[in-house]
Amino acid sequence: MLPSNRVEMVMQEKELLREIAEVVRLADDIPAALTQVQSLLANTCGGALLIVRPVTAGAVLPETPAVCEFLESRRFPFRGLYMTPLNSGHRAAGTLVACIGTWGVPGDLLRRIATFVGQQLTDLARRLALPALEYAEAA
Repeated sequence: MLPSNRVEMVMQEKELLREIAEVVRLADDIPAALTQVQSLLANTCGGALLIVRPVTAGAVLPETPAVCEFLESRRFPFRGLYMTPLNSGHRAAGTLVACIGTWGVPGDLLRRIATFVGQQLTDLARRLALPALEYAEAA
């Protein structure tokens, strides 16, 4: 996702966010949404790993081999780890752990994308009336 100019980058970001919103809107559950959004991010950015951790797991980095392998991989020169709270109603329901790998992106684009995915998953959890989230990893 290396556009040639700022206008093109903004257009690509808006299109990606629109696609993420559509995928989550059509999803029947959190794991399906994670799998589809992860695939979309991987195709757009280079690589992605999405995990939802329940609120009971705390805010520490998950001891998931896939996260360690992703972050230690040399496949992408830039690898970012983003954690975003997910809510259901007015209380915390879990945390989105998003690992995104790319060959380079401008500014805080990946953080904005991860935050947006978290907001969309929060909306999905509310729509499904989930009181709390269970551990979920994209397939």
